[in-house]
Amino acid sequence: MTSWKTLIKKHVDFVLMVILGSIFFLVPTLDLTVSGWFYQLPLGFFLARETLFVFLYELVPVIVDLLKVALPLIILLSFSPLQRYLIAHRKPAVYLALVLLLGPGLLVNEVFKNHWDRARPKQIVEFGGDKTFTAAGVPSDQCEHNCSFVCGHASMGFYFLSFGYLFPRQRRRWLGIGIGLGGLIGLARIAQGAHFMSDVVFSFFAVYFTAKLVYALMGNKGRAIQS
Repeated sequence: MTSWKTLIKKHVDFVLMVILGSIFFLVPTLDLTVSGWFYQLPLGFFLARETLFVFLYELVPVIVDLLKVALPLIILLSFSPLQRYLIAHRKPAVYLALVLLLGPGLLVNEVFKNHWDRARPKQIVEFGGDKTFTAAGVPSDQCEHNCSFVCGHASMGFYFLSFGYLFPRQRRRWLGIGIGLGGLIGLARIAQGAHFMSDVVFSFFAVYFTAKLVYALMGNKGRAIQS
């Protein structure tokens, strides 16, 4: 019989998500406090036009466009006369494309951002707007589309953790890279008044579990993804 300790250790990622989710739900003012660090009257969110943050905001769509071209191109060319050069990269490209499509694409930007309807920090009364604050994860009616929960830009930083499934021996390194990039982009979006901290945290889990699930469904069982 599996002990509780073994079960928790095996699913520590899920347990961590539940714990963090509970904290943000039970202490919703945590989101307001963190966003408040970047808000000051009469300036509002005073770092909104910070050069680095604007650069990161504009860089993310460029990365998405590059991946949307490069990954399908690799897959298609792996069936062409160039097959011998690219066939080894076919399955890794399929994996990365699926994670991109299902994670940042479908789950983050379609399911959550367009259906949870959480107002952004800069839209709520506490920060000079006219919308009502909603706790993390609670469906709302304060935004019509492209809303706050979860953070789309940060999800593309977290997306890079999926490369760890191509290189299992370097998985922790890629996890760190993904968390670092997603965290930095998420910080920029918080400072700009575009997202709450919880939006960034749950953006990570959305991408992380998507990458993990796609890897499992492709039947790799701990091995590197190979054609």
